[in-house]
Amino acid sequence: MKNLKLFFSALTVAFAILGLTKALSTDITMPIMFICLAVTMLITSKEYKDKEQKNTSLHFLFLGIFLLIITAYNVASLILGI
Repeated sequence: MKNLKLFFSALTVAFAILGLTKALSTDITMPIMFICLAVTMLITSKEYKDKEQKNTSLHFLFLGIFLLIITAYNVASLILGI
């Protein structure tokens, strides 16, 4: 799990750098960055659940789901022009 979390954390930082330096359009990098961040939060939630820290696990779970919902809404609004 630690390697997977490290991989998605590195992807989050890489896409943030690509967006900030304008190497890629922020319309592309921001959703990918937020999806990687949400997956990192979900992995962290699973780790805390395994450590039997239920309250912290739920916080990371809700944060990850919230990020995915917001990202899905933003991508849909870009595609559909809402």
